[in-house]
Amino acid sequence: MNTKPTEDTPAPAELQAELDAAVPRLRAAATDHEEVEVKSASGGFPESVLKSISAFSNDRGGLLILGLSDTDFLPVSINPAKLAADLVSQCSDVFEPRIPPTIGICDVDGRPVVAARIPPLGHQHRPCYIRAEGMNQGSYTRVHDGNRRLTDFEIHVMVSGRGQPNDDVAPVDGAGLEHLDDALVSDLLRRIRQRRGEIFTEAADHEVLHMLGVLTEPRSDSPVSLAGLVALGRYPQQFVPQLSASFVVLPTIDGSPLADGTRFIDNRPLDGPIPAIVSQAVSAMHRNMRRRSVVQGAGRQDIWDYPTEAIREIVANALMHRDYHPTALGTQVRISLYPDRFEVASPGGLHGIHAGHTDITQLIDTSISSTRNALLARLLEDVVIPGTGRPVCENRGSGLRAAVQALDRMGMRPPELDDRVRELVVTVRDQYFRLGVSGLSDRDRLANTFEHEPWETPSKRDVAQETLFQSFHQHTPDRILSLLEDGPRSSIELAAALGTSKQTVLNWLRRLRADGIVVPTKPEPRTRGNKWTLAPQQ
Repeated sequence: MNTKPTEDTPAPAELQAELDAAVPRLRAAATDHEEVEVKSASGGFPESVLKSISAFSNDRGGLLILGLSDTDFLPVSINPAKLAADLVSQCSDVFEPRIPPTIGICDVDGRPVVAARIPPLGHQHRPCYIRAEGMNQGSYTRVHDGNRRLTDFEIHVMVSGRGQPNDDVAPVDGAGLEHLDDALVSDLLRRIRQRRGEIFTEAADHEVLHMLGVLTEPRSDSPVSLAGLVALGRYPQQFVPQLSASFVVLPTIDGSPLADGTRFIDNRPLDGPIPAIVSQAVSAMHRNMRRRSVVQGAGRQDIWDYPTEAIREIVANALMHRDYHPTALGTQVRISLYPDRFEVASPGGLHGIHAGHTDITQLIDTSISSTRNALLARLLEDVVIPGTGRPVCENRGSGLRAAVQALDRMGMRPPELDDRVRELVVTVRDQYFRLGVSGLSDRDRLANTFEHEPWETPSKRDVAQETLFQSFHQHTPDRILSLLEDGPRSSIELAAALGTSKQTVLNWLRRLRADGIVVPTKPEPRTRGNKWTLAPQQ
């Protein structure tokens, strides 16, 4: 950082290059954006910049530009040396912790501006806040082209990431041993006594449950811990109603309703303890996915759109690692199935050393474990999912790795992680759907995508071709017809409205035309300027 800038101070080459790339984008968009903030600063250092610096530090970092009009992004008259010096002083004295930006006097259209690259703070140092306003009022995050004050929950997530939270250890008022599921408790005690040695075989049941953290005190009438309740309770929602999950199936890729107003194809709550919720989630996904049966040797195997193991591991991880702080107990884990993907969102972002690891391979390769709910994670190693004979998590830290491997066996890409501080969203995309909407109509090109990992009978290539060429997305024709109700549209206009390719739209239009449902506005569909419309009713 330039600590004593003058008007002759040269800008770091990287800073000037970043500025050169940013200004044309700003002028084209006619607005700031998430990682660039512009202030004219013609009257001196603008105090509003402090919120942006805090927001950049708590997010992905950003570029601050002083000396451009915030309407047309042209240079204005400034005192660059004083602005740069003031910015250095503010970053050093105003924030907790201090901000280490790169600051320089740069050039736009031959005139000086002050540019600063504000780096993201390490997660162990967040939140960065304006000291005079205090942590709760002076901490900000970036939203599109503006700043938003962090909520109490978001601040909690950042602060708790510095150490080991113990929210799952807390006793639940009114919950005792009688509120636990007898079958789950019996299975747990049997596994523990088989696997953990004499100290557990010789102890009474309530003593074992206390040693495991299920009971908060070493007596049979002890309160149950939150971890014990969500792992083993008959109905944990009796005490904390939102400690459940929601499952929805949306008819369109952007979540918009169908032409008839249908918002959800399926919509149901998933209640009970964690092992029951995981089991219900898998069943709900199976009810709403396509299944193809393939013959392998003397047997037959069901192939789902998404592998069961990946669904189970991702949902279990969301329930196990969600934030159980009192400020988060009003938020559910959300499971959403779209035509082209399924998403699982859990309250609280990635915890501790994992925070910010949005690259799935980087996360699963991290050798050091960082678990938000240590007691719950340890407990779920021995709590069995009903009907499977397998524990919720067989080995802490391996859940996402198992999901990646299951997806890889089907030729699907790893999950995508979006760490949003207040929640973590894990997304798995339907690779076959993506191929279908990407305009890949050449069977040979499609086959080449899968040629390196053949199955026995049929090959992975065959399954992909079946998916792509026998059915596109089941609701695409409904959306096309809905759009055509408002008047004729070209295939290009329909593709833009649907968020898909022109070729996919044309494939469906040909089918709909063959069924007498739509017609081109000109005799030959390939005629320039042709559009499509609903066929006249007979």
